[in-house]
Amino acid sequence: MAASSLAANVQLYEPQAIYKRSEGFRLKAGGRNVAILAHDKYDFAHLSAESGVEIAVTVRGKVPIEKISIVSSRFDYYNKPKLHKNTLTWDVLDHKYFILKIEGLRELVVAVDPLETNIPDSTGPNVFNVMSRKYKADRLGKRVTTHAFLAAIADASQSKRADPIVYVPSGVYLVGNLVLPSKTSLYLAPGAVLRYTGNPKDYTTHWTKDGEGRAGTYWISTAQNSTDDNIFGRGTIDANAYEYQDAKFAPSNVVAMMTSNFTLDGLILRESGSTALNVVRSSTVDIRNLKVFNRIDDVKDNGSVDVVESQHVTVSDAIAISLSDAFTTKSSKPPSKTVPAWPGALQNSTDITFQNCLAWTANYGFKVGQGAVTNQNNIKFFGSTVYEAAVGMGIHKKWGSGSATNVTFENMIIKSTSFTTSYLSGMVGSWLALFVEDGKAGVGPINDVNIKNVMVMGNGGSAPLIRGVPGANVSNVQFQGIWLPDATQPAASLEELGLELEDPDSLIKFATNLTVVNAWDRPEATAKAAPFPDANEDAHDESESQAEP
Repeated sequence: MAASSLAANVQLYEPQAIYKRSEGFRLKAGGRNVAILAHDKYDFAHLSAESGVEIAVTVRGKVPIEKISIVSSRFDYYNKPKLHKNTLTWDVLDHKYFILKIEGLRELVVAVDPLETNIPDSTGPNVFNVMSRKYKADRLGKRVTTHAFLAAIADASQSKRADPIVYVPSGVYLVGNLVLPSKTSLYLAPGAVLRYTGNPKDYTTHWTKDGEGRAGTYWISTAQNSTDDNIFGRGTIDANAYEYQDAKFAPSNVVAMMTSNFTLDGLILRESGSTALNVVRSSTVDIRNLKVFNRIDDVKDNGSVDVVESQHVTVSDAIAISLSDAFTTKSSKPPSKTVPAWPGALQNSTDITFQNCLAWTANYGFKVGQGAVTNQNNIKFFGSTVYEAAVGMGIHKKWGSGSATNVTFENMIIKSTSFTTSYLSGMVGSWLALFVEDGKAGVGPINDVNIKNVMVMGNGGSAPLIRGVPGANVSNVQFQGIWLPDATQPAASLEELGLELEDPDSLIKFATNLTVVNAWDRPEATAKAAPFPDANEDAHDESESQAEP
């Protein structure tokens, strides 16, 4: 998206010509036209704005608007648009990400970031602009221009200036691997697109075979044992995986590898071949205002965010769209021919928080994941929404004897779980799954899980799955304030949650100390939130159409 324009309280971005425009919608923010891109099975728009901006979405053509739904990345249900003829309007009370669905049309994603206030100058003693006379990067996307970026990064890291910044102006840049040394910032201006070249020979092969028979690379990464790196801006890192998937080479867009005090803020990660963002064996990491726009199908194992064996990590204000899991933590799998080995020593995953996130996936929305060679402790998923998934949220341990303890899912909205994903010898689709699977590499327990203030809005999927294995129980799970579809009060028993302890076909096995509290504990941070029965009101309809969010 090319250079930004600032009018009142809105910053707008013009997309690069390589991207297809939407044909189904028009969008205005604060009265200004906003570009919409067509991508895979959905359209998306990106802008930055202060609180209070009005969003107006107009449906092109003569399409009857009968059923409308809109969800956001916050734990709220006040996203009720006004409908007038073929235009929907609503006010954004805080920066957040929305998915709008009008029956019969593609989804429209509207990503509203906070105003960008930390924009660096394009020139200066601590600025290393890849388009300067010294580096002469190709901004037209016609030739590989890795050398210019590597030279700018080297000069920045070797300079004695405080806070050196590698500045990337608007343009399309074909680049190979980039590795950030300590205390180096990479700024992608609005309209700056780093794009995968399509040739595996332009990249280091970091792993040679995954479960899909592919090799891959950590495309843009931190140097091992680095500190104080920062990747920020309103630009895009585009792995273009669908176009080049026949090459059996899968880039991960960004990998924070064995680093500390790392920040990623404001970027779009698009079309990853493997997981878009990996945080690996790192500490004190802040990920915010992140947009992952992957495909819902066609590209396998294209997860959005994986936090692996890391500590003190926060992921906040993010949207993740992908076929594979959206937001996960995990530890390693045992080494094998098909498991890429991470560098460095094994570590536990501790003190990891996901907050104000929006997930759309064919697998898990929010998950403590399969690899379990080491322990995972104090993992929190807070104030977030699942638009669509196979499993809304869960813990799935498969390989290793590590434990998963002190896991919290609080203030969560699960809109739909109509997909299914593999479970043992069958398939599962549910708003919740907590289970241990014996992958013949040791088993470990799941303990102390708190599931609080959850709204399950759709009827897709089955009852929750809670199942351990001999030697590795699921224990000490508390449900509080769980609203199921059509309920008039929170669930008061396991039976009301669809969990029958005495049923021989029950989804509960090797599970102990499961409790249910039907109180709704309204959080102060979302004081405007109302219990579920009041949250499903119709949109205010100023025309003859019937709106039903």
